[in-house]
Amino acid sequence: MKAIDIFTAYYPKLTEKLQKRYPDFLKTASETEVIDWKEEFAVTDRNPEVIDEVMFWNTLLDSGLITKEEWERQIRKLPPASKTVGVAFIETKEVAFRQEVPDKFVLVHEVGHVHFGEVDSFWSSTYGGGEILFWLGVKGRYSIPEAGIRLFMKLMRRAYKGEHKEVAEEIVKACSSFWGEQIYPHFYPICLGTSWIPEGVKTCEWFELNSPEWEKVEVKREDVVRFFISLTEGLKYGDNFWIEYARRLKIIER
Repeated sequence: MKAIDIFTAYYPKLTEKLQKRYPDFLKTASETEVIDWKEEFAVTDRNPEVIDEVMFWNTLLDSGLITKEEWERQIRKLPPASKTVGVAFIETKEVAFRQEVPDKFVLVHEVGHVHFGEVDSFWSSTYGGGEILFWLGVKGRYSIPEAGIRLFMKLMRRAYKGEHKEVAEEIVKACSSFWGEQIYPHFYPICLGTSWIPEGVKTCEWFELNSPEWEKVEVKREDVVRFFISLTEGLKYGDNFWIEYARRLKIIER
């Protein structure tokens, strides 16, 4: 069975949206084999039975059988847990799922690994992963081309692997003209313009955004990585500054 068969059989509305916005993604799904689940795939399991209990309490809450206060009381009793629900093998174009019919988010996540060829650090729906942009595009929040998602992950990966100064310069080149003379063309003033204060500037004695003194402040790798995390958060909440930055970086079209 191919991954596309799960999309069409169980998630027809999602498939229709994907066909409209990311047809190449579905093409990859038609080429990706769904293989049988093996226990050896459960590499991140930690108290997996707790996940099932959380789902149980969630069901009771959604059904109105318990109050929000009772739900919170029960959840607080549970230990930390994680449960591997899917796995992807990028090179061989194969995916496997713990459940016969995976949740649509799990399905997209694993096929996304194959399609984009990225690991969880850059393709995920948390911590600034490109999957956030993918879903914003699917939902029609913004016009986000696949090339924009790939560019986002490429820039974030480059920053993470040590090219943060070069990536910071690219950000400045793309975004500084938005501010004109109000902000000095340096990475940190660009960040401060959005009201986000990176770690690298918290010890500075000044916040004059148009001061040439910013040239003396060394750009930290973790701040450039966090720039992309902040960008996804800004897009999720419709922040106009981050939307403009994303446009100028050619991550989104509108």
